[in-house]
Amino acid sequence: MRRRSPMAAVLVLAALAPALVSAGPDRSAPSRADGRKLLVELNREWGKARVAFDRPAFERMLAPDFYVQMPDRRIARKEFLDEISSPSPRTRLTRFDVEVLTVEPVGESGDEWVAVIAEKLELAPADGRPKAYSLWVTRDRWKKLGGRWMALSSEAIGSELWRNGEKPPVRDW
Repeated sequence: MRRRSPMAAVLVLAALAPALVSAGPDRSAPSRADGRKLLVELNREWGKARVAFDRPAFERMLAPDFYVQMPDRRIARKEFLDEISSPSPRTRLTRFDVEVLTVEPVGESGDEWVAVIAEKLELAPADGRPKAYSLWVTRDRWKKLGGRWMALSSEAIGSELWRNGEKPPVRDW
């Protein structure tokens, strides 16, 4: 019986490795279309909660270590919740619409996504002055935690404000 050298075994394995890897189970991450669909739905839910000042919904949707990164400071979860959960006596939030602009998977598992979104807010002053309009662009991270999708962070990457009833030069406003 003839013995094969260890080098021959290495060469055989090297030749077979690509076939073995490609024959493995398909563990591809969800498509960007699936990610977009998910993020559109999560943001639709978030928008409804914002107009309703629905703190229980915010609590469910924000991860325990959630934060908002503004250009000049970081806002912790509790401070953010306190800020968005109480209607202002001076203005009423009458619109909070979100458009998902881009989606990117984080890693290959499909349980974390980053989206760049545009938020359209309309504010009606209590004293009868004309409405104010605000447009924010944010980069938001979402992750599936404990079987539920939660926001990890939101980073403000741009904003504009129009006052005195001046309508923004933005489609669908």
